[in-house]
Amino acid sequence: MAEPRVIDGRELEPPEPLELTLMALEQMGPGEELILLVYCEPVPLYSVLDRNGYRHSSKMREDGTNEISITKP
Repeated sequence: MAEPRVIDGRELEPPEPLELTLMALEQMGPGEELILLVYCEPVPLYSVLDRNGYRHSSKMREDGTNEISITKP
Protein backbone atom coordinates (compact mmCIF):
# COMPACT_ATOMS: atom_id res chain seq x y z
CA MET A 1 0.00 0.00 0.00
CA ALA A 2 1.32 3.44 -0.92
CA GLU A 3 2.22 6.03 1.68
CA PRO A 4 -0.62 8.52 2.21
CA ARG A 5 -0.27 11.96 0.71
CA VAL A 6 0.13 14.66 3.37
CA ILE A 7 -1.15 18.22 3.09
CA ASP A 8 0.33 20.46 5.77
CA GLY A 9 -2.12 23.34 6.02
CA ARG A 10 -0.94 24.63 9.39
CA GLU A 11 0.80 27.71 8.02
CA LEU A 12 -1.62 28.38 5.15
CA GLU A 13 -4.39 30.98 5.15
CA PRO A 14 -8.00 29.82 4.72
CA PRO A 15 -9.40 28.66 2.37
CA GLU A 16 -6.12 27.30 0.91
CA PRO A 17 -6.00 24.07 3.00
CA LEU A 18 -9.58 23.27 1.97
CA GLU A 19 -8.87 24.03 -1.70
CA LEU A 20 -5.70 21.88 -1.71
CA THR A 21 -7.58 19.05 -0.02
CA LEU A 22 -10.45 19.14 -2.52
CA MET A 23 -7.98 19.07 -5.44
CA ALA A 24 -6.15 16.11 -3.88
CA LEU A 25 -9.42 14.21 -3.36
CA GLU A 26 -10.14 14.45 -7.08
CA GLN A 27 -6.81 12.73 -7.82
CA MET A 28 -7.21 9.90 -5.30
CA GLY A 29 -8.02 6.35 -6.27
CA PRO A 30 -10.26 3.99 -4.29
CA GLY A 31 -8.74 3.03 -0.94
CA GLU A 32 -6.07 5.73 -1.06
CA GLU A 33 -5.48 7.83 2.04
CA LEU A 34 -4.86 11.54 2.48
CA ILE A 35 -3.65 13.18 5.69
CA LEU A 36 -4.50 16.83 6.35
CA LEU A 37 -2.71 18.73 9.11
CA VAL A 38 -4.42 21.90 10.38
CA TYR A 39 -4.81 23.87 13.61
CA CYS A 40 -8.60 24.08 13.33
CA GLU A 41 -11.65 21.84 13.07
CA PRO A 42 -12.49 21.99 9.32
CA VAL A 43 -16.26 21.65 9.60
CA PRO A 44 -16.95 22.64 5.95
CA LEU A 45 -14.57 19.89 4.80
CA TYR A 46 -16.36 17.30 6.94
CA SER A 47 -19.63 18.18 5.22
CA VAL A 48 -18.07 17.67 1.78
CA LEU A 49 -16.51 14.37 2.84
CA ASP A 50 -19.76 13.05 4.33
CA ARG A 51 -21.79 14.11 1.30
CA ASN A 52 -19.39 12.30 -1.06
CA GLY A 53 -18.94 9.09 0.95
CA TYR A 54 -15.34 9.57 2.11
CA ARG A 55 -14.32 7.95 5.38
CA HIS A 56 -12.52 10.29 7.77
CA SER A 57 -11.26 10.46 11.30
CA SER A 58 -9.30 13.04 13.23
CA LYS A 59 -7.00 13.10 16.21
CA MET A 60 -5.48 16.00 18.07
CA ARG A 61 -1.71 15.92 18.45
CA GLU A 62 0.00 17.29 21.56
CA ASP A 63 1.17 20.38 19.63
CA GLY A 64 -2.41 21.37 18.77
CA THR A 65 -2.36 19.96 15.24
CA ASN A 66 -5.56 18.33 14.08
CA GLU A 67 -4.52 15.30 11.99
CA ILE A 68 -7.35 14.29 9.67
CA SER A 69 -7.16 10.97 7.83
CA ILE A 70 -9.34 10.75 4.73
CA THR A 71 -9.91 7.57 2.71
CA LYS A 72 -11.65 7.35 -0.63
CA PRO A 73 -14.28 4.62 -0.80
